[in-house]
Amino acid sequence: MKCNQMNKEIHELLYHYNEDGEEGYDLNEVQLLEKIDIDRVEGLKLLLHNNDQYIAYQAMLILLAWGIPEGFEFLNRFMSEKWAEKEEFEPHRLHGEDNVYDIITNALYISTFNGKDGQELYPYIKQFLNLYGDWFFESHLKHFLLKKDCCPLLKEMEEGMQNALGNKRYYQASQLFPVLVHYDKNKFNEYRQVFTLSINQDNRIEYNVEEAEKIEQKN
Repeated sequence: MKCNQMNKEIHELLYHYNEDGEEGYDLNEVQLLEKIDIDRVEGLKLLLHNNDQYIAYQAMLILLAWGIPEGFEFLNRFMSEKWAEKEEFEPHRLHGEDNVYDIITNALYISTFNGKDGQELYPYIKQFLNLYGDWFFESHLKHFLLKKDCCPLLKEMEEGMQNALGNKRYYQASQLFPVLVHYDKNKFNEYRQVFTLSINQDNRIEYNVEEAEKIEQKN
């Protein structure tokens, strides 16, 4: 969390959770709350207009996860105004790159358990795949693509993977290898050698090659 000066009310809105006997302060846990308080929703909507863009961004994540329309309206603005190109929102603890679009993908994934249809989210996932070769993505986009029916986005997945390879993001490209095979098993033989030869660039690639092989072998 960034070092922002925020009052207690804002802190409670963004971070406080109390459900099933578990209580604490964590934005991720707030996104996962099953019981959504209407007053809190209204408070979060107001935070979308906060002068601190990071606070507005965090309010957006919660509203997205809860399937609230204003969260999606704000995401449209976030994307069209290219906020992520002007400020760093999710600096990765190890790699030093902004993981913002991957974190947003996780909020979108949670929204599917709060009434959002996966197909409604295709335009956002398509945008993220178009950015895949240039931006850092840890694992949430891969998870979304594997867990939700995203077959209509197969072309964008393959292009995202190829763009990542072109930008020497070898491991990140390999994250989409099992995803491609999940939707089209012919992709295993098509890209197997590419990623096998890339293991010397990053040995973590081997895990994605093995995962793709297991998927290919399933009936």
